[in-house]
Amino acid sequence: MPATRRTPTQERGQVTQKAVVEGAAEVFDRIGFGNASLSMIAEASGISQGSMYFHFKSKEQIALAVIHEQHARSLPVMARVSEQYVGALERLIRASRAIVDQLETDAVVRAGIRLALDEGSLSAPAGSFYEDWIAGTASELETALEAGELVSSMSAADLARTLIGFFTGVQLTAQATIGRSEVAVSVNRMWIFTIDAIVPEEHRAAANRIREHAFSGL
Repeated sequence: MPATRRTPTQERGQVTQKAVVEGAAEVFDRIGFGNASLSMIAEASGISQGSMYFHFKSKEQIALAVIHEQHARSLPVMARVSEQYVGALERLIRASRAIVDQLETDAVVRAGIRLALDEGSLSAPAGSFYEDWIAGTASELETALEAGELVSSMSAADLARTLIGFFTGVQLTAQATIGRSEVAVSVNRMWIFTIDAIVPEEHRAAANRIREHAFSGL
């Protein structure tokens, strides 16, 4: 296990750690964890390797800090969405748009989610974000399935895991093929398919109005 990251005792130390996290996120987002080097991260961070080493003893330790920061940025956004809207499906659609917005503008969020796909010691801490997301989604879906707002032969837990996997695959494919700026378009298409699959016909028009409003301006 990597050594515990030093806790900065001065504002300067906090600024340095933030710079390393931001710089590392840019590198991990661009070339992945495996291809990144400490020298690349130091250069992107704008600090010396010696200063970086004072706070982080390894590339893995830096990656864990990026993952932690991604969680700190994404989970509150999703919680705010849940507080603003009532229906389960609308919450899910709006939350996906909020994450898309972060993916388009925030390298830390992109890097944290990308690190979840890496094997080894990073997979468990990175995957905890997904497990929290899946658990929250399953809770929303179970209520909607019981009320007949959504229909599926799958359990709420299996459906949640499938939807989150669908979302992740769609956004990764979009970034790899048509470009990051088109992720929202691809996720919107995902919801068109999903609404047709799990929303009763009599409720689809209302569901699509929610989707259109969430992804307006594309």
